[in-house]
Amino acid sequence: MTVIVNPSAWRTAAWIGDLTLRCAAETVGQAVTWLAETYPPLRQRVLAEPDRLVSWVNVFVDGEDIRELDGLDTLLPSDNQIIMLPALAGS
Repeated sequence: MTVIVNPSAWRTAAWIGDLTLRCAAETVGQAVTWLAETYPPLRQRVLAEPDRLVSWVNVFVDGEDIRELDGLDTLLPSDNQIIMLPALAGS
């Protein structure tokens, strides 16, 4: 099972009590889609389209940025951890 770690603001917005969620997914895209479908308040926070992340979210699989891997097509062997972080901006 893949573990998805979400920021606390997202957990509050979607009424998720646990820091981590578990899902069965073969790719990052499947895991993100599962998250958006299971917790609809998160859909706009993670997906711009069914197959594209919003630009302000950084996704890491076992510490690796998916932009340096295969993006949403990154394969998830068993027991991976996905960390989703909203990008921070400021001066």
